Amino acid sequence: MKRSSVYVAAGLFLAAVAVKLLVPENTSGKEAVYPTAAVTAEASQENTASAAETAHTEAVTVTINAAEYLGIDRYAALNKELPEPVEKAVETFLDDQAPYEDLGIPANVSYDILKPSFRFVCPVKAATSSGFGYRVHPLENLTKFHYGTDLAALSGDDILCFADGTVKEVGSDEMNGRFIRISHAEEFESMYAHCGTVYVREGQSVRAGEKIALVGVSGRVTGPHLHFELTKNGTYLNPEFYFAAL
Repeated sequence: MKRSSVYVAAGLFLAAVAVKLLVPENTSGKEAVYPTAAVTAEASQENTASAAETAHTEAVTVTINAAEYLGIDRYAALNKELPEPVEKAVETFLDDQAPYEDLGIPANVSYDILKPSFRFVCPVKAATSSGFGYRVHPLENLTKFHYGTDLAALSGDDILCFADGTVKEVGSDEMNGRFIRISHAEEFESMYAHCGTVYVREGQSVRAGEKIALVGVSGRVTGPHLHFELTKNGTYLNPEFYFAAL
C-alpha cells in the first residue's frame, strides 16, 4: 500500500520521521488524484445517489471512496516508529471514522501529518469533546464533516496562540460567533471560534502561547468550548494529531 508522507514536528516529536500515511496504492499507473477536487461524472452521480439513500446525511464533495482510501487494513499505513501518543491518535481517529467510510473524504481535507518546522502549542488545556471528521451534528442531527476539533474548556479560560504568526482576521458570524484567524509560517493557518473576549486585532504579530482571547459561548453552541481549526495552504488537517505530539 502506497502511503502519503507523514511528518512529525522535529522539536516536539521523539524522532524525526518521514513516512507515507493513508494513501491508497496507485495500481493503475495513473497519476493519483488526491487531494484534487476533480471527480468523474459517474463517480459524482454514484456518490450523490449513495448520500440520498442515507437518512440524515449531507452530500459531500469527494475525491475517492473512503474505504478505498483507508484500504482493506485500516492500520496498515501506521508507522510503528511514530511516538506512541501520535500513533494512538491516528488509530482512534480511524476507529471513529469507520462508520462513515462510504461517504468519502472531502476534497479540501488531508489526513496527513505535515511537518511544521516551527514551535506550536495546544490553544487550551482541555479534553476533546468533538473530534475532527464526520459526526452527527449536535444541533442539526445530520451527519456532517467537522473541520476542526472542539476542546471542552470553560468560559473564561485562556485561549493561546497555536504558533508565531500574524492575526489575519478578527470577526463574528452566526455560526462561529467571535472568531480569530492567524496565519503562520509555511502556509499554515489556525482559527479559533466561539470566543468570549478577544485581545488581538487584525495585522497584529503574535507569539506561540500568547493569550489571544477567552473561551466563550458565542455563535451556535451547546455550551462553552473552543472550536479550533488548522489548515495548510487551504487544506484542513486533523489538529488532534498535532496535539498528541505535545
